Amino acid sequence: MQYFDHPLPLAFLKADRNGEILSYSTLARENFELSEGNLKGILDEESVIKLLQYSWVPEFDSVRLELNMKTKNEPIALFEVHILWDSNDHANMIFLPKDSSNEGLLQKLMEMQKRLASTDFELLEKKEELEQVLIRLNELSGPFIPLSETMCLIPIFGDITEEKMNIISESCLKAVFTVEYEEILFDLTAVGKIEARGIEKFTQLMKTLNFMTGSVIKLIGIKPNLAKMLNKYKLDEWVQTDQSLKQVLSKYLIR
Repeated sequence: MQYFDHPLPLAFLKADRNGEILSYSTLARENFELSEGNLKGILDEESVIKLLQYSWVPEFDSVRLELNMKTKNEPIALFEVHILWDSNDHANMIFLPKDSSNEGLLQKLMEMQKRLASTDFELLEKKEELEQVLIRLNELSGPFIPLSETMCLIPIFGDITEEKMNIISESCLKAVFTVEYEEILFDLTAVGKIEARGIEKFTQLMKTLNFMTGSVIKLIGIKPNLAKMLNKYKLDEWVQTDQSLKQVLSKYLIR
């Protein structure tokens, strides 16, 4: 048995399907004689049968029973027992003595449960809001900019991650397929850290654009660390490179 060293307002026990006690709280140790290491040692015979009949089939829904317990102070005392099975096939049990003095404690526990549920909902809402903000930030990190009827630009800002490239790829492909651009420019001057899965998604986008549109794809402002990673994907047959956006636009204006 393992001592559960966390302050709890009620006695707590965890047991397996054979009734073997796996862990216990301070109040459980103070209230019950746990030397046998099994629930049968702290229940009367009728309560053992009741426990087996009504709650010993693992379920994820909470079960509430009234059981006669053998305590250190009383040979038999009635307890309200709340049982919840976890994914490890263990029964988590909380013991509430059945007398009027516990009504206030039970009410406090119910109020605490309601507050926790409300907090969980608020956290879920905040999480969803944050996810939407991150999606929007990733969209803004690779905006699609039409420069002319034949040329478009996608500057990429910040780290190249898988999540970011998935979002940029979706918006880029939608925009490119609406107009027949002859040249598609990717400005990588402002790229930060590069994740392996992110660069893999980026190269997939290059190949998809080349295959689906036949456009000239140019990568601009490639830093040495990025060039080293791109070389692994042998993109020479798919893309062209230029040092700066200014250089590319100068050539375009001379035409």
